[in-house]
Amino acid sequence: MAAQSPPADRYSDDEFAESTEQTPFISEVRAPDDSHTNSPELRGRASSADSREGAVPLRRRPGVVITILCIIIFVASSSGGFQNMSMTRIFEDILCRQYYDQIRSNDDPIDEQMCKVDAIQSKLAYLFAIQSSLNAGVSVLAALPWGIAADKIGRRPVFAMGLVGMGIALLWVMVVGWFYKTLSPRLIWLSPISFLLGGGNPVLAATITSMAIDVVPESQRSASFMRIHGASMVGNLMSPALASIMMASTGPWPPIFLAFLLTTLPAFAIFLVPESLKHEHQDDGDETDSGTFEARLVQSFGELKKSAYVFGSLSMILILIITMLQLSIVLSTLQFLSQFASKRFHIPLADTGYIQSIYGTIYTTVSFFILPFVSSTLLKPAAPAFLRFNDDRRRDMFLARSSYLISMLGTFILGLSGSLPGFVFGLAILAFGAPGEGFLKSIATLYVTPEQRTRLLTILGLSAIASDLWVAPALAALFSLGMRLGGVWIGLPYFGISGLCVLMFIMALFLKLPPSKIDDESDSDEQQSLE
Repeated sequence: MAAQSPPADRYSDDEFAESTEQTPFISEVRAPDDSHTNSPELRGRASSADSREGAVPLRRRPGVVITILCIIIFVASSSGGFQNMSMTRIFEDILCRQYYDQIRSNDDPIDEQMCKVDAIQSKLAYLFAIQSSLNAGVSVLAALPWGIAADKIGRRPVFAMGLVGMGIALLWVMVVGWFYKTLSPRLIWLSPISFLLGGGNPVLAATITSMAIDVVPESQRSASFMRIHGASMVGNLMSPALASIMMASTGPWPPIFLAFLLTTLPAFAIFLVPESLKHEHQDDGDETDSGTFEARLVQSFGELKKSAYVFGSLSMILILIITMLQLSIVLSTLQFLSQFASKRFHIPLADTGYIQSIYGTIYTTVSFFILPFVSSTLLKPAAPAFLRFNDDRRRDMFLARSSYLISMLGTFILGLSGSLPGFVFGLAILAFGAPGEGFLKSIATLYVTPEQRTRLLTILGLSAIASDLWVAPALAALFSLGMRLGGVWIGLPYFGISGLCVLMFIMALFLKLPPSKIDDESDSDEQQSLE
């Protein structure tokens, strides 16, 4: 699973248009009324439905289910740190050997520092940028069909198939890296084909979120989502440092094998969780073609087409664009950060995991402790007048706009810093601005009705993934250009992201909050007083 945190997106079925933010996608099986329980036919039907549902005791203990889901998310998320660092070092060495084989013909080990020349680093950046774009393209294409399949055949099998597909993709990358003498490194671009099995990250995030919604009462959902997000963050936080420790003593291959195990093991562990999907059981005579996969696919495309009107206002269009630009901040702190830091500060790739873990520690501290405190403080009467807000809508707007300014400053420092301590300082600043995505999503839900919120978040999630089609190649192009220009211009990728943050801030200034019920009531009272 990708290092970044999974988005809370869900995909709809044929009842999607009638669902609200609080209701599950698939209608639940309703027990017969007490007045009819004397009917043997209904009693038999109810017991049959219970047996098909697999209503084991775990289903009555949502806390246990959420704990198991958190463990699964933690393990799957941890694979990202081991995979990214190992892949970077393996293919850097391959490109390095190909580069120096032109001037030497032996197979002696090559010092890693010899691989930091601009030509090798440029090829490496483009190699992974194109693969990232292909991953995103295939995931977007496969997300909708597999999202529908999750609502039809169950969450667990689709989640398992998604992880198996990602495991096959990693296995193919390992094969290409192992047989580098006969296979071109560019063959890793074929690995996204396996994402057609399961749909990749978007479907994994959607299914795990749907499973949580299916079993957790509404009053506990926010806390459960926080636990799942925290498990993902801790997995992403620990794995880079552990990968650094392993690579320093074992090289890159043992960590990447461990990444493969961490990717595939949760595919089996997910069956420890009872299936949460609930179907309405109809008589055979009542079944129509509307339940077929093809009908669901056509209807879902129709729902997406009808959902376009959600973005009919200028504010919603701006939110969609900002969402697509925010991915650049995320990608700049993942695999690209390892390559950039290793090249600029002349440190082994194995040591860059510690830098990522420092960023992850600060990011987690900000997300779970500092920002919640600041958010609540800004609504209190004791806050300074210029930082005090009467409602959470204006507060979220202020914090979202502030996050873009902070991210602009942090990424500018990352591009400008010529020393490792300065680079880490820039990451610390960036960690205070990166969580602003949550505030933007909170604002986005204000422009739509409760029935439209799930569609909105799904579209925003897919647009963020689709933006990977251009963000990763753009970072690689700026990195290559910066190396050619030399000097401080090597930080050009982060200067570019800093410019995007300025653009996001300007667009956020044009966002206008919709009128709230309180505003409407105050206007009505004022009008009545005038009359």
